[in-house]
Amino acid sequence: MPKINQRKLDRYPLERQPNARVALRADTVRYRIDQIRDISDSGISFYLEHPVAESVSVAIEYADPKLKIEVYGRVAWCLQRQDAGPDAAASFVIGVELLSPMMLFAVLQKH
Repeated sequence: MPKINQRKLDRYPLERQPNARVALRADTVRYRIDQIRDISDSGISFYLEHPVAESVSVAIEYADPKLKIEVYGRVAWCLQRQDAGPDAAASFVIGVELLSPMMLFAVLQKH
């Protein structure tokens, strides 16, 4: 079974992507997240242009004009997208296990 299917908690796909800046920060590198795949009580998965190594400590940043949230976690898995066409900018799907996910979950759940 691929790692992507090992998360046992319910996953919630977003009905629409947030109208806010969402980014992944790993060390001093920041990657913009344009498309979130789904969220759960313990993590988030999203599409990204670049691979990120498993077990790397990261922060997910969410910022809109009224609210800024930074949630920490670690990369649980990173896989090459099988469903991405040759023109797809986001070639990888990444799963992040969040250390304190409830605030981000609450904000993204309304999308």
